[in-house]
Amino acid sequence: MSKPHLVIIGNGMASGRLLEEVLRHDPEQYRISVFGEERYGNYNRIMLSPVLAGEMKPEEIMLNTIEWYRKNGITLFSGDPVVHIDAKQQKVFSLKGLEIEYDKLVLATGSSPVIPPVAQNTGLAGILSFRTLDDVEQILSEASTAKHAVVLGGGLLGLEAAYGLLKYGIEVTVTHRGKWLLNRQLDETAGELLKQELESRGINVRLNCEVQEFCGEGSADKNAACLDSSPNPKSKLQSVTLTDGSVLSTELAVIAIGIAPNKKLAQTSQLDCARGIQVNDQMQSSHHNIYALGECTQFGEDTFGLVAPLWDQARVLADQLNGSCDSRYQVKANATKLKVSGIDLYSAGEFLDSKESDSLVFKDLNRGIYKKLIFRDQLLVGVVLYGAVQDGNWYFELIQQQQPVRHLSPDLIFGQRYTEQPQSETNFDINTSEAVTGQFIPTAAVNSLAAGVSS
Repeated sequence: MSKPHLVIIGNGMASGRLLEEVLRHDPEQYRISVFGEERYGNYNRIMLSPVLAGEMKPEEIMLNTIEWYRKNGITLFSGDPVVHIDAKQQKVFSLKGLEIEYDKLVLATGSSPVIPPVAQNTGLAGILSFRTLDDVEQILSEASTAKHAVVLGGGLLGLEAAYGLLKYGIEVTVTHRGKWLLNRQLDETAGELLKQELESRGINVRLNCEVQEFCGEGSADKNAACLDSSPNPKSKLQSVTLTDGSVLSTELAVIAIGIAPNKKLAQTSQLDCARGIQVNDQMQSSHHNIYALGECTQFGEDTFGLVAPLWDQARVLADQLNGSCDSRYQVKANATKLKVSGIDLYSAGEFLDSKESDSLVFKDLNRGIYKKLIFRDQLLVGVVLYGAVQDGNWYFELIQQQQPVRHLSPDLIFGQRYTEQPQSETNFDINTSEAVTGQFIPTAAVNSLAAGVSS
C-alpha cells in the first residue's frame, strides 16, 4: 500500500519546522514533496542581519541543507514555486511545468516585503528590499561602492539593516513615519533611548517622515530623472526626497517598512482569504484537506511575523497530519529582542498604557536603564526593558502564566531576585533614580541593574 502524499508549498522556516515535527511523529507516514521559490535549503531568516553585518556566513544560518532533505527521503523542488492548485483534482502545478497529485496539501508561502508605490517601477538601480539571502547578496554588492544609504523603516528589520550597513563605513540614515522607533514594540520613552543610542553610533534617524520620491543620475534636470515614466534601466539612484521637503544624497535604499502575507496562490485557488489565508485552530483552510501555516496565514484578526507563533502552528498542524485532533492553536503574547550588538532591549505583551491598565516604571537615564511593567486586574500583561534585560524571560513567563503578581510591587520592577528576597534583607535608601510609584528605590537593586548593563 502506497503512502499518502504530503505536498508542502514553501520552504521557509515554518515549512522546515513542520517537516521536523512530522518526521518526529512518524517518519514513514507520508511521502513528502516540498516546493520552494528560493534555490537554497531551509535557512534561518532572522539571522540575515548578522550575515549582512559580516558577522556570519550564509552557510552558518542553514537549518536544513539540501542534503538533509535527501537523507530524510523528502523530495525538494528548490527554485521551482507552485503557480497553480487544482483543489478538485488535488494537483499542484509548478513554474517549471511539474504536475503532482497530493493527498494533503500545506501552504507555507510566507510573506513578501511591502514596497511603497513610490518605489515601484522606478527603473533605478540601488532600491532593494531586505528579506532573503539573495537580497543580502544584492545589498552587499551595492554597498561595496555606496557612500550613503537610506533605510526605509524604523522597525526591527530596518534597524538591523542600518546597523549592518554602518559596519561597512557607509553613512546611514533611517527614515520612519512613526513618532518613535520600534513603535509597535516600544513605548515612546524606550524608543527615544534607542534613537539616542543609534545616533551615538553614527546612524542618522529621521522620524515623522517618509520617502516621497527617488531620483536617479544622468540628467541635467534633476527632477526629470525622478520617477520618469520611461526611465533608463541603467540609471543609478542618486537621492531621495522626504515628505518634510529635505533631500538626501544616497546610492542605496533598503526598504524594510513591513511584510504582507503571500496569499495570491490561495486566492486563485478559491481558498478563503482576508489579509492572509484564513485558517481555523487546526490550521485548516476553507478546503478540508488544504492547510496553511506561518506568515501567509490569518487566524481570527491576527497575522504573524515572529518565529514563536510559527513554531506553535507547526506543532498543531503536525498533530493534525498525524491524526490527532486534540491540539488547537491559540494566539499568545510574543517577546521581541533587538539583534543589534551592544543594545539590550526586550519587549513582551502590551507596551502602551491604556485606561484599563496601570504601570510600574523605573528610570535611571544616567545609566541608560528603563523598565516598565503593565498590569491589568492584578495580572502582568506587558513589559518593556531597555538597558537591563536579564529578567526578560522571567517577566514573559509571568505574562504567560496569568497569575496575580501586582502585589509583589515595587520589588517586581527589580526582577526575580528581589521578589524572592526577604523584605528585611533589602536596604531602602533615596537614590537619584526615579521610580514612578512614589516608593524608595533599593540601592542594591539599582547597582545590580547597572551591573546587568555592563555585563
